[in-house]
Amino acid sequence: GAGLRVLGALPFEAGQVRVVRFSRAGDRLLVAGGRGAASGRVELWNVGDGRRIASWPAGRDEVLAADVSPVGHRIAAGGPDKILRVLNTADGREVWRTEKHTGWVLAARYSPSGALLASGDRSGGVLVWESDNGREFLDLQGHKGPITAIAWRADGNVLATASEDGTIRLWRTEDGASLRTIKAHGPGVTALAFTRDGALLSAG
Repeated sequence: GAGLRVLGALPFEAGQVRVVRFSRAGDRLLVAGGRGAASGRVELWNVGDGRRIASWPAGRDEVLAADVSPVGHRIAAGGPDKILRVLNTADGREVWRTEKHTGWVLAARYSPSGALLASGDRSGGVLVWESDNGREFLDLQGHKGPITAIAWRADGNVLATASEDGTIRLWRTEDGASLRTIKAHGPGVTALAFTRDGALLSAG
């Protein structure tokens, strides 16, 4: 539109870009990707001056899902190796990992408080973890296709998951109870987000 202009370009030299996500504060940009069956990488960039803050390896395959915690101290990353990794942004050290996913990790999202981390895979599995230690909190079963997106309502009490099976499922965070299944997009749901007032937006 009128007035839009390119402010800059950030070089990602590690391969294909798969994830681009702003931090909750909007001051940092997470970029992740890599080279298939070779290497994965996550990078943090300063939005204000376009400076790369850090760059870390994240497994031996490209990163397909990544998120930065609300306070910015951790990054979660996963991909075709079925491993979900959590890295410390201070030094890139791996804090914990899990190999419980049975398919490629395709989605990862921290809860608004940062206490929980949800991840979804190509087998339709959705798992919720205690973000500090990787202890399993919920195992949400019901989707019949790959998980394409995960979104938390602003209060953190409801988790929404989207899938190539064409449905969106709403879950109660407290106990994992299934609240609703929405037949959203027949060929598959590709994107999902909550607005600040709790409305749900989807694309497919």
